[in-house]
Amino acid sequence: MRGLAIVLGGLVFSQPAFAQEQKLTGVEIEMALSDHTLQGSDENSNVWRQIFQKAGATYYAVNGGQSQGVWQVRGDQYCSQWPPNESWTCYDLLRDGENFIFVSGSGQRTTGKLLN
Repeated sequence: MRGLAIVLGGLVFSQPAFAQEQKLTGVEIEMALSDHTLQGSDENSNVWRQIFQKAGATYYAVNGGQSQGVWQVRGDQYCSQWPPNESWTCYDLLRDGENFIFVSGSGQRTTGKLLN
């Protein structure tokens, strides 16, 4: 019985740790998003995709529509601007495995999964 307890104890401690959200730094945001695509769904279950070009252009597509904006890293935040709006909006970016969570200043969260 004692041998079984030792074996089971070893199995518990050798299991991989569960992924957990980690706030990304500016350098990590740049590396994670540049020339990559994320996909998620909005509150109405509409599937969206967003492409982040290294040069700073970003494309957001949902329900057959597409818009183009620009993105950049400011400090340790992802920031974007979507014309004709001239203002920039910045978000903290968290990572949980292949999922990226954008967190607005008000705490609203949007999650996308890395496609490429």
